[in-house]
Amino acid sequence: MPTDSSSSQDVAKLPNPEEVICVLKKQSPTGDIYEIFSLEQGEQDGKPYFALRRQSYSKSDAAENEALQYLVDTFGIKDPPVHLRPSQQRRLHVVVSTHSGTGLSTHFYENTLAPLLEAFGLTASGESEQGVTGQQDSYHLLITQNAESVKDFARSLAALDRDEKNIEHTVVLLSGDGGVVDILNAYTADKEDADSQGQPLIAVLPLGTGNALFHSLNKTVKTPAASDLVQGLRTLLRGRAAPLPSFKATFPEGSRTITYSETSTPTPTVDGSTKAIDSTPSLGEQTEYVTHLYGVVVASYGFHSQLVWESDTPEYRKHGAKRFQMVAAELLKESHAYRATVEITRSYFVTDKEIIGVRELDREQHAYILVTPVSNLEKTFCISPDSRPLDGKLRIVHFGPVDGAKTMEIMMAAYDGGKHVDMRWEGKKAQGQDGEVREERVGYHEINEVKITTQEEDARWRKVCIDGTIVEIPSGGYMVVSKEARRHLRVLVDDSTAPESAS
Repeated sequence: MPTDSSSSQDVAKLPNPEEVICVLKKQSPTGDIYEIFSLEQGEQDGKPYFALRRQSYSKSDAAENEALQYLVDTFGIKDPPVHLRPSQQRRLHVVVSTHSGTGLSTHFYENTLAPLLEAFGLTASGESEQGVTGQQDSYHLLITQNAESVKDFARSLAALDRDEKNIEHTVVLLSGDGGVVDILNAYTADKEDADSQGQPLIAVLPLGTGNALFHSLNKTVKTPAASDLVQGLRTLLRGRAAPLPSFKATFPEGSRTITYSETSTPTPTVDGSTKAIDSTPSLGEQTEYVTHLYGVVVASYGFHSQLVWESDTPEYRKHGAKRFQMVAAELLKESHAYRATVEITRSYFVTDKEIIGVRELDREQHAYILVTPVSNLEKTFCISPDSRPLDGKLRIVHFGPVDGAKTMEIMMAAYDGGKHVDMRWEGKKAQGQDGEVREERVGYHEINEVKITTQEEDARWRKVCIDGTIVEIPSGGYMVVSKEARRHLRVLVDDSTAPESAS
């Protein structure tokens, strides 16, 4: 870790405010010392590079330099926050999801997070993957080994909570949305009570692909501009805990998840020996029957779910990062009209009285149906512009069958600050009304629940997506997406985003 020992003549070398993580105030025999921690980011040998910088200044330096005083006032902390203080009542875990995004989590942990935690007197306990620790000044480190590692970890937390009451858990998650969802589903499946005090507290360091939850939670942050990882570290040290809204998707009997994982196929060697074999990795389909899933980002049917599923199939995975563009181009060219019945449940208020109503969309074919409690699926892709961090509201975005050019126009409008929700266009002539043109639009509503019943015979068009997990529903089957009144997890958010009830 690069460390600079600075004196007053080096004050001009202060890091830019957007790079600063925190300023730690320490006492010394000669007076107060300010240690500035900042994140250096760049490229090394063509790969992303991270390093933690640590610079020390005296109190007199701050008194003589406005820029230094600004950093102290804006980012100053005296001690690590309560959620980063391990004890017999509080366990601290760091989960490094090795396969998230472009695989930078391990590098970021080793070069940035580990030395930052060490500066606060925290070191990894060295326990096994399934272990937990209550030792003061140490944290449980989990380096994931496979797709089940995070789920197994979450189940171990649920089991621990059943055996030991009044234990709080802070989970620093170096991952994308998938890590949060794995914890949510595995922890919830093994823990029925909704004790808010015992709910794990998740601190997200965004190292996934889309990082939709992180970008949505930080959309209204008022602290000085920063990179995503700097903002994540600032929140880790200065944020507050808040309940994390979620939704529940339920499916009929016969529904199954579809995943693809590497398998080894033994093949004979050149000499034909039956003992000496080569293992050729290949992607095999894995299925598991499912009745429900919880989510925090998105449930979809149509273009979005199709893109997520087909880009993950062996046929396209071999093309690497290009596969998303390849699949999107093919789907836009095909522009399939998904046959389904969509029933939306909404709340209406008449003279201060809430009325629950169910309405069926007046079309039988669809191009895009997406339900979400968040605003952004990517940093600049605003799918639900009315959504606010932690508001707990579920919204649906939908439109009928259109050609590929119109779908792209709608998607580009979403990248332009969510302007797709105002789009209207002339559609096909209304059936049975010669010469009358029907106006089409992007539908956008706050909802309580939606039921999507597929009428497709071909299994290819019966895939739905819940936070990246693909579920194939049977012919004539359905997906029901509804708001969850209960909160199963807590999440660490910037102080300017946290509601007043947050701790």
